[in-house]
Amino acid sequence: MHRSWIFALSPRYLILAATLLEEIAGGKHAVGDLLPSEHELAELHDVSRSTVRAALLQLQNLGVISRRRGAGTRVETSRPAVSSAAYNQSLRTFDDLVQYADATERRVLAMADVVADDALAQRLQCRPGRRWLHVSAIRVSTDDETAAPICWTDLYIDGDYAELMRRDLPGYRHTVSALIEERHGRRVSEIRQTIRAAGLTEAVATALAAAPGDPALEITRRYVDVTGIAFITTFSLHPSDRFVYEMRLRRRSDSAEG
Repeated sequence: MHRSWIFALSPRYLILAATLLEEIAGGKHAVGDLLPSEHELAELHDVSRSTVRAALLQLQNLGVISRRRGAGTRVETSRPAVSSAAYNQSLRTFDDLVQYADATERRVLAMADVVADDALAQRLQCRPGRRWLHVSAIRVSTDDETAAPICWTDLYIDGDYAELMRRDLPGYRHTVSALIEERHGRRVSEIRQTIRAAGLTEAVATALAAAPGDPALEITRRYVDVTGIAFITTFSLHPSDRFVYEMRLRRRSDSAEG
């Protein structure tokens, strides 16, 4: 995945926000420094002042800068702070996951047919040579259009549904599994989920208006049918300050102990 490819797909204000984050993290703008004015940033990056304002709002929401009328834009930290507005979702059932998907918006960035080589087959837990449609997307809040994207997702969908996805997925608001069930009748029997710590690559960080190397939560979900075959696998990267994952562990009964 190339940085230039992401630049071509991302809104310009997110590209500028990511660029400024990189400059701040790299020391070009030190903590306590004032950033160039909106007019200067617009000229430096060949964008409109409205794009500059939207980019600066992203950085302000992340706690990286502060803005005061007449005092300019001050760098407060070189690392985004944990946000009190992080997306908080309690996911315990399949219905919870559907509700989360319906409460946010998926923006498809690219689609490509792929054939699993040995490395991809190992990652997807499938046989080499199996055909998939690879979809790259970001998910954003529907409540706050100025908020940075919630996550980056790589979806691998059974190649039998490639034509359906190309035709209908970009404007579809619900889950990929719901679209497949609606049109083909194939249902999800269970979702197998794993969570691990990860870091953001430069390309993904750019799309999410984050800094390369920032810590992230990677959630892998395998959507399995009644025969035990996974026909959708997703890998979602959530910057650590934008998503809170909650679970409740309940004791079944006192008799279960021992």
